[in-house]
Amino acid sequence: MNLSQNLINQEILIEEEDQDPFEIFSNWYGSATKYEINDPNAMNLATVSANLQPSTRMILLKEYDETGFIFNTNIESKKSNEIKSNDLVALHFHWKSLRRQVRIEGKAITLSNKEADRCFKDRPQESQIAAWASKQSEFLPNRKILNKRVYHYENIFNKKPLKRPAFWSGYKVIPQYFEFWWDVKFRLHYRIAYKQDSNRWNKFMLYP
Repeated sequence: MNLSQNLINQEILIEEEDQDPFEIFSNWYGSATKYEINDPNAMNLATVSANLQPSTRMILLKEYDETGFIFNTNIESKKSNEIKSNDLVALHFHWKSLRRQVRIEGKAITLSNKEADRCFKDRPQESQIAAWASKQSEFLPNRKILNKRVYHYENIFNKKPLKRPAFWSGYKVIPQYFEFWWDVKFRLHYRIAYKQDSNRWNKFMLYP
């Protein structure tokens, strides 16, 4: 099969894709959970500070539905402070094993206390203790101090149910833009984008 014919076949498959970007994401994410070796829920979160300095970090997707994408964090952390000053963020999933990427742009909103409590309850107790012990993004003189804090909270709770600390919550990213990318030979990759317009998604293609 020649190059042009292969691209035509790929395009036919694209035209048959679901029009709803959440459905496409769900299908791709399902494949990632089967075939991506490490952390298929890993995603890059990009934020911008009040003085317009961008920063990124890898975090884990907690869950998603047709309304948005949830992640948890210390709300006194750098990322949280940047979201407070500018709630427009970007997410980036890269499933290298599948040769696929998804970019999402949208607005981050703080979880309700009820939602945050549920997310915290879902965590293993060791991770709950870690949330109590870590002053996320603050200066740490040495690792021994963190270890002492972990030991301190282990003794306090001693396998008792832990309440969520007030400084721990999360955000839901409400998408306004999706871009789906997948690898094609000779760098003629496919890029399909969805941009929200009122209550509908407009679909269009982008040059690779």
